[in-house]
Amino acid sequence: MIRNGWQIYFIKRLFGKQRRDLQAEVHRLKKTLPSEDYFTHAKVKLYTAIMVAIKERIPEDPFAEHFALSGSLKKYGRVKKMGLPNRYRLFFRTLQTPEHKAIFILWLGYPRKAGDKNDCYKTFAKMVERGDYPESLDELLLKSEED
Repeated sequence: MIRNGWQIYFIKRLFGKQRRDLQAEVHRLKKTLPSEDYFTHAKVKLYTAIMVAIKERIPEDPFAEHFALSGSLKKYGRVKKMGLPNRYRLFFRTLQTPEHKAIFILWLGYPRKAGDKNDCYKTFAKMVERGDYPESLDELLLKSEED
């Protein structure tokens, strides 16, 4: 998927799986629920917000200050609000070279609960520290799937 000149990739093992699972659930709901219930269902609203963030919000300006993280996570960005439920965060990494403009969607974090040992920012920081997300564009491309 290319949006606003940015090639968008999903990290297979993490966000790719989350997206596929959520997409399957949304398709199942579409087959089983009446229209009015389907469009107001929390999973459908979550999936829609995620896809709007990926296709529209992030590619508008992936380096925008409202996406920026700090400290050990300063190379990464996150989407909060913008239609996502309050405690969800969508983490991503943007890399730009003269030949390539890439946005890697990394992980959908939940819950956001400051101070909690399972807070999504703490969990994401641990993933980064463990090396779940490579540093180089080539390595990220190997761990990703295009959409």
